[in-house]
Amino acid sequence: MTTLITGGTGKTGLALAKLLHAANRPVLLTSRAGKGPEPFKAVKFDWLDKTTYENPFNADPKIDRVYIVIPAIIDTLSYVGPFIDLAVSKGVKRFVLLSASQVEPGDGPLGKVHKHLLDIGVDYTVLRPTWFQENFATNFYISIREYNQISSGTGEGCIAFVSVADIAQAAFEALTAEKSPNKDLVVLGPDLYSYDEVAKLLSSILGREITHKKNSTEETAKIYAGFGLSPEYANVLADLEANAAKGKEVELFNSSADKKFIGKHTLLEYFKANRELWIKA
Repeated sequence: MTTLITGGTGKTGLALAKLLHAANRPVLLTSRAGKGPEPFKAVKFDWLDKTTYENPFNADPKIDRVYIVIPAIIDTLSYVGPFIDLAVSKGVKRFVLLSASQVEPGDGPLGKVHKHLLDIGVDYTVLRPTWFQENFATNFYISIREYNQISSGTGEGCIAFVSVADIAQAAFEALTAEKSPNKDLVVLGPDLYSYDEVAKLLSSILGREITHKKNSTEETAKIYAGFGLSPEYANVLADLEANAAKGKEVELFNSSADKKFIGKHTLLEYFKANRELWIKA
């Protein structure tokens, strides 16, 4: 049977595909272009174009589980809900949804999809990762390399930055377990850091001072909007950072073992392995 990965060429999707392939489990990727890297088969799929929803099942009728990475839009359920219902009608038995650490069922765009999975009674796992370690190579790439600065709306709050590899591993285990977990898991890195501490860590690795600029929630929302997100979605992300400033991520890190997946890859390892990214030419 086949695992369908939506957003199959993205960070966690591609990492998951590699794990499934290594385990000799059939996998099908989706992308808006309908293309994927070798050795994977991919089909054209666009969350905002419902005429593409049938494509994966036409390409492979043996799809029985789906990894869902949803678009960064507010009205998520009006797109993802119908696809999930279609997938069930096509014989899909298990879903793994990529959500976010602070999002409970029914909360915001991601939480509404989470609640939909609960409401229709399918086998599921909802992964709720905290901030990605890899964001330092994307969102912060220019600011670190050119301006020796990172900025956030998290204040003194601490975060257990998690690696894409660990998120993919959590997804792999949820998809391949003999019995579906049927629960949500907060996915975390092994260590807590404030952004001030992250700046000091980077400074020691890069050999120059990196500082942390503390933004207001409003400033944070403007930064996210600058990445091309809608103002509404930018506000959602800014609020998550404000909650981190109040200790929400530490609370999740200290939750009971059955409610979380702690990854193995440390932020220090990530910075050392990718040091050259932030070295000025």
